[in-house]
Amino acid sequence: MHHVRRYHFIFALFASLFASGVGNAFEIATIPEDKYTGDFSVMQDVGVIRILVAADLGFYYLDNGQPKGMVSEMLLLFEKYLLETTKQRFRLQIIPLHRDQLLPALLNGVGDIAAANLTETKRRKRVVDFSVPILTDISEYFVTHTSHPRIRHIEQLSEKSVWVRASSSYYQSVRKINHQLEKIDKEPMYVHFLEETLQDYELLQMIQQGLIPMTVMDSHKAEFWDLVTDNLQIHTEFPLRKNASIGWSFRKDSPHLAKIVNGFIEKNRRGTLNGNVIFNRYLNSKAWFQKVVSPSNIKKFKSLEDRFIHYGDMYNINWLIIAAQAFQESQFDQSKRSHAGAVGIMQVLPSTAREPYINVRNIGKIDNNIHAGVKYMDYIREKYVADDETDELNQLYFALASYNAGPNRIRRIRGEAEERGYDPTKWFNNVEILVREQVGMEPITYVGNINRYFTIYKQIFSLQNAAGQRSAKTPNLRFLLSR
Repeated sequence: MHHVRRYHFIFALFASLFASGVGNAFEIATIPEDKYTGDFSVMQDVGVIRILVAADLGFYYLDNGQPKGMVSEMLLLFEKYLLETTKQRFRLQIIPLHRDQLLPALLNGVGDIAAANLTETKRRKRVVDFSVPILTDISEYFVTHTSHPRIRHIEQLSEKSVWVRASSSYYQSVRKINHQLEKIDKEPMYVHFLEETLQDYELLQMIQQGLIPMTVMDSHKAEFWDLVTDNLQIHTEFPLRKNASIGWSFRKDSPHLAKIVNGFIEKNRRGTLNGNVIFNRYLNSKAWFQKVVSPSNIKKFKSLEDRFIHYGDMYNINWLIIAAQAFQESQFDQSKRSHAGAVGIMQVLPSTAREPYINVRNIGKIDNNIHAGVKYMDYIREKYVADDETDELNQLYFALASYNAGPNRIRRIRGEAEERGYDPTKWFNNVEILVREQVGMEPITYVGNINRYFTIYKQIFSLQNAAGQRSAKTPNLRFLLSR
């Protein structure tokens, strides 16, 4: 039961983490009664592009009714790209479906693009076209509990049970394994089909609890979800598929749409500046996540909590943002000194602390150091950032960027945002793009990391307050359909 509770705790952190930082106003639609097909000219006529998606935590999901995740962030950039390249403002209509419905719906004119983490396979390419890859070098691996022996040889798979979605590329890969087993006179694997609505984290929870023995998952997703529990084993020695690609799909005979989509993905896929910013938020997370939730750092966080609350209240700054900034600056180490002479938990320069607008002495002491750092944040916010149009959280993001890169520089770049087609009141996916162009990655990483830590601390605090009111839920086996 301890491991089940831990799983839900970590999952709750991730669910909250993915809900942070990025918002949009896409239209969420049901399956339309009027279906139509055609190339990009049809979409230009109606002013709408219909995007088919499938729920997949981290990639696409809803938070407070708004789409979030990597797919959602890519679609925000796609919307801007369409305006820049076609000079026409399109309405992106998001249509959530079960995975097995995606390609039939695309072919039947329910949607125009399927953006759902689909692996490009020969079978799928017979019926739809794929964009240039968003992700490459993808492998498929078996995932089991850590108690399962390592899988190194195909003979080990004979008569073993594996659970997959029937519509997935994983099922096609398992069928190939069974053909190979047949050739060497071995019994096949027993294939069980899962309900198409189940998400990866639910399958992994079932493995973690011993409810199913084995599933298959893409390498980038398996490595990502390996963060969730110590009891998962990814069998990298025996890939079912190697060097696969993931992209968006659309109907065949759509050359104009293909040109538009490929042009966008070439500029925004993983390996580009924009793509790396998005994908690194979600996929390159293991080291920092393990660090921030380590018992020693959580203990430090709790020991400093009262101080963060005190100075947060004094200057009307969310104390969890202060905690996140402190962790980014020093990992809560008051003894830290930088080469530039910055001191302590908040890495405050003594010269800054002596300025008349700060005037906090002896920043070698923890309380004074936190006081000086928070007071400087408040000074930046009030003098350089605050306005009636920018919400409280984005004011703090801009203040953090200013803390790192200089307030005059950030204010100047904000002033250019609207003319460049970006929202000057929003940091993520707007002003941050211009800051990256003109300043570099340091302030982007700085604000992004603090937002990550802020989200985790917020969830920890929420879960602690709700202690005793939650109970672990065991997956309902009604959802497992065996054929």
